[in-house]
Amino acid sequence: MNQEIPQNLGELKIEEGKEKLMELEKEGIYVFHGSPHLLQELEPRQARTFDKEEDEMVDDGEPGVAASPFAEIAIFRAIITRELKDKDKKHYSGFGGGGSGEHDKVIYRTTPEIFKKTKEASGYVYIFKKEDFVERSGIEWKSSKKVKPVKIFKVYFEDLPKDILLLDVDDFKSWLKNNARRLRGPG
Repeated sequence: MNQEIPQNLGELKIEEGKEKLMELEKEGIYVFHGSPHLLQELEPRQARTFDKEEDEMVDDGEPGVAASPFAEIAIFRAIITRELKDKDKKHYSGFGGGGSGEHDKVIYRTTPEIFKKTKEASGYVYIFKKEDFVERSGIEWKSSKKVKPVKIFKVYFEDLPKDILLLDVDDFKSWLKNNARRLRGPG
């Protein structure tokens, strides 16, 4: 069901339906960004990456708006947000793979505690023209300027990828230190 976006967001309407998002993905001319917040435009933010050698989060390049050519990555980020914390009051989630552009190789991870908190969650997927972004990797594109979406979709728990790997906190930390080349985190 479509609903009107508040006046300050212009003529766009909030759309729904994962099937429609997946159809837009197949067109190959859009990139997708997920957020729990309804926004008029997105402005560049500082991304953070886990540095295995330093064993801490570090700045990842210049500030920008990150997006992906894969709608499910944006859905994952819209629902499994950094506001959701595990018992130790920290957030654990990530995705990786797909660097060659193969969507079926993206692996999503979080903890059971965080996943449980997403059951009633909803968020938004913003659709942008790919031509306004620069490719950083097969799964990440970036804009260094403010961008306005061409479409906005509301998404729900039911829209999440079906193959999310649930790891307890210790296993997540172990995976992060031993296997992750980089993991985006709070900016």
